[in-house]
Amino acid sequence: MTTPSRPALNTAAFTLIELLIAVALALIIMFAASSLLISSSRSSGDLQARNDLLQEFQIAQNYLIANVREAAYVYPQGTTLNLGSGVTTERPGGGNWVVGSASAPILAIVKAPQEAVSGCTVSNDRACYKFKAYYPVLRGTWVTGVGPASQNNPGADPGNQDAWLLIEYTKNLIRTTPPTVTELTALAPGGLNGEDGKLLLDYVQPAVAGLPPLFTAPPAGPQVAGQTRVTVNLSVSRAVAGKAVVIPARSSADPATWVQSVVVSPRNVGRLNP
Repeated sequence: MTTPSRPALNTAAFTLIELLIAVALALIIMFAASSLLISSSRSSGDLQARNDLLQEFQIAQNYLIANVREAAYVYPQGTTLNLGSGVTTERPGGGNWVVGSASAPILAIVKAPQEAVSGCTVSNDRACYKFKAYYPVLRGTWVTGVGPASQNNPGADPGNQDAWLLIEYTKNLIRTTPPTVTELTALAPGGLNGEDGKLLLDYVQPAVAGLPPLFTAPPAGPQVAGQTRVTVNLSVSRAVAGKAVVIPARSSADPATWVQSVVVSPRNVGRLNP
């Protein structure tokens, strides 16, 4: 009696070489996917950093320009300013604040009041003339000095220690009559000792050879509405993951093209007595 034959089993299987090839292909695909994901994540991070910088840049620029437009007096090129000592007025590189300095520029104005000056009091500073100065402080110096609890502390960023912060310094001039130009001229060199400086803009581009100065003030002499000019040359740069994120976009390697220049004509100059 013969035994019925069984159907042949399918014994086909991956060989070791085929298995290795499959694993290698899978690794290649996984590597390509991860590289694409990392690249996409970096691009998204760069875009977010740029959008944040752009928004802060525009807010600070508009605020600064609005204040300069209301100036009743602009401290001219060459004026030495004594803002007092302290981390919030510490000049990059040390020395005195001098209007027109290329290495660490400063802009100083006296802003006209929003209400009649006769009503100027400590509790009603909207009626007071205000001394305002705008200047840079090294980011590393500021972050270390103002303390972590301060609302003016933007937080540590080790890759950007040498970036500048743009600071606004304010002193209310408590008086019920308009100051004279002579009084204002004597005010700054004698020492202001006003309120502490406040952070206005982070990651300002430090001075380099060929970069236009942050501010250009008018020369000494009479100031006339419509003829007195202030130039603001702002640019920001932040290192993010080894790459510089800049505002405005740089069309060339020439630092002369790195800034966004705005010329402002203060509307209230020429109204104060000599």
